[in-house]
Amino acid sequence: MKYTEMLFKELALNKRGSVLIFAVFMSMMVGLIGAAAVRMGTVELDVSKNEKWYQTAFFAADSGIETGRAALNDIKVDDPGNWDMLLQGQQIAGQPAGTTTLDQVIQNSGTPGVNLFSYSLQVTDNDDLDGSDQVDTDNRVYLTSTGNFQDASTSIQILVKYIGGGDQYAQEHYDTENTGVAARETKTIEGTIRRTSK
Repeated sequence: MKYTEMLFKELALNKRGSVLIFAVFMSMMVGLIGAAAVRMGTVELDVSKNEKWYQTAFFAADSGIETGRAALNDIKVDDPGNWDMLLQGQQIAGQPAGTTTLDQVIQNSGTPGVNLFSYSLQVTDNDDLDGSDQVDTDNRVYLTSTGNFQDASTSIQILVKYIGGGDQYAQEHYDTENTGVAARETKTIEGTIRRTSK
């Protein structure tokens, strides 16, 4: 120990080796700054990746909303009581046996799926003041679509209103006022409220 102490005292008094100590100190500082920069870059990359995943999940949920609106229209046209059957988890008229959910209706229709992401749909009754969440008395239901991609999940909820027969309906999309017409769907369905969450 004495030798080390003497060496440091001698270096401090003679100022020989002060350049070496300064160089070691600066090397440590540059190393720490470099490590911090690498860490920040990694965090930025993770944030960017997560944002991309959530954006893809959002688009999956949006796709589910559009597909669900068309399916709700189709089953309502088939049988006016089908929305009640859907709310009650019972067999939906005009569908193969065992079809009780909107996801099953879409699978039965042969709508092509997408392998990269998925969505699931849920239909719930709005507050139509009838005292029951299993009966639709005002031709309005909430359609919730949950999109999933990797570890990201996003939900969109709209209020769907059945307004009668027709050939087409004007589609609503985010950040646009007029986007055209969907050919397969009728004027019977319109979305009035869109809410999203991550």
